[in-house]
Amino acid sequence: MLAPASRASAQAPSAASIAPAADSLTVPRIDTLLDLETVIRRALAVSPIAAQASAGVRLATSERRVANGAFLPALSANSSLLRSDITTALPGTSQSDNAYSAGLAASVDVFTGGRRGADRSRAAADLRSADATDVAQRFQVTLAAQRAFYEELRGTELTVVAHARVARAERGVRYANDRVRAGTATRSDGLRARLELTTARQQELAAFDTLQSAAYSLGRLVGSSGAVGAVPPASLEPRPLSLSDSDVTRLALASAPSVQAAAAAAEATRAATRAARAQYLPSIRVTGGYNAASQTTVIGAVRPGWQLLLGTSLPIFNGYLREDAVTRASAAAEVARITSLDVSRLVRSESSRLLGALRIAARNIALAEEAVTAATEDLRVQTERYRAGIATSLDQLTSELAVTQAELGLVAARYNYQVTRAAIEALVGRAL
Repeated sequence: MLAPASRASAQAPSAASIAPAADSLTVPRIDTLLDLETVIRRALAVSPIAAQASAGVRLATSERRVANGAFLPALSANSSLLRSDITTALPGTSQSDNAYSAGLAASVDVFTGGRRGADRSRAAADLRSADATDVAQRFQVTLAAQRAFYEELRGTELTVVAHARVARAERGVRYANDRVRAGTATRSDGLRARLELTTARQQELAAFDTLQSAAYSLGRLVGSSGAVGAVPPASLEPRPLSLSDSDVTRLALASAPSVQAAAAAAEATRAATRAARAQYLPSIRVTGGYNAASQTTVIGAVRPGWQLLLGTSLPIFNGYLREDAVTRASAAAEVARITSLDVSRLVRSESSRLLGALRIAARNIALAEEAVTAATEDLRVQTERYRAGIATSLDQLTSELAVTQAELGLVAARYNYQVTRAAIEALVGRAL
């Protein structure tokens, strides 16, 4: 059975090569090896998507602060210094004077037709949407990190499988040459063995290319400019989820970050519609202040005392701007409502699909392990028969190819399971 590859076995040279070309194969230089937890942590730290989502939370928090501040009075301080010869002195005389003043003024909206309340509701919904989006984006980055991590491990195991195929092909060439020299095989048998060796080395090249691409992709994801390797986890065997399938589906519909973000966005657009309709109602504002000023004869200077102003404003016609604002807000609300429903349907279908895919992947691992065991035993038998002159070279090559395909199938099944499980966790927004 094919075991998870270690870094040492992945980077070890293959068996002694018959053709010098195989000696030139080298894996990419990897100076840094990271486990899965470290890969996820570093990916979250350097991801532009995660940074953008975090910035969205800060902006939404500021928006909520502004919405709450609309209920508080605006306060301002003023001061002035004026020197002028334009005074209230008698005609024919010349006089200059100075004027000093300092004061405080405050104003507050008493009634806005519900606009402030709607703005506060919208800001609160925007913050919930931003929080949910932040969680969703962090899990998406986590999923991308897990994909890259397992892809690098998969590339490592592909090189192990390729090394093993080259080693088997090299032994096959030696066996074929021995039989040709002994007169128990034809030259065609030797050529077939040589062709299998060439094909094996081509697969080895492809495996090195896959590993190199995966290592550099993992490095970019964690903020490194070079290739980064993955430390294999203790076990890659399937393990049961902490929740049943029905509980996972209910959890996804109730608390999936994408569902929460879409629902909060729909609520925010409904609040924006209420705020737009508030423009049809009058607004009432109270303004007051007190000025301390020097006694002066300067015309236009600020006079000491206090003042209180109650003002009402109601636009009668503003070129259909109110109607346009209401139309735009209601249209956005309708789109957000439909989007929220669609996201819920998507999450339901995706959770069911991924849960089914996870069961299939687990079963596929068991079948792939059985295939590797059977193919390995068949190759052992065929090798003994071939060396004894009972089996043909075609039987030998067929068995070797079956072992390679079975090992590749096990590698694919093993990492497909891990990625599918990570996708379920990213969907529901929690570890399972």
